[in-house]
Amino acid sequence: MDSLPPTSIRSLRQAGAALRARRKACNLTQNQLAKATGTAQSTISDIETGVVSVSLDVYLRLLEPLGGELCMTTRAAQADTPGHGT
Repeated sequence: MDSLPPTSIRSLRQAGAALRARRKACNLTQNQLAKATGTAQSTISDIETGVVSVSLDVYLRLLEPLGGELCMTTRAAQADTPGHGT
């Protein structure tokens, strides 16, 4: 698998895009990931396009065969966001 940089995720669409990028870096199809995790291929497609919300348990199950993990960090303050910056 190609090494991927950490990804900041703040929406379902970003989570889906990150999952898709990791799956492709592992050279797996949606069908192969579905079989490896006991998840329907259509569900993986919906997750990757950001149209469905799944439990954290399902997302973690999908990350396992992809060698991924979920990490939490402090969100960086953005100067152009009201209430942040100077």
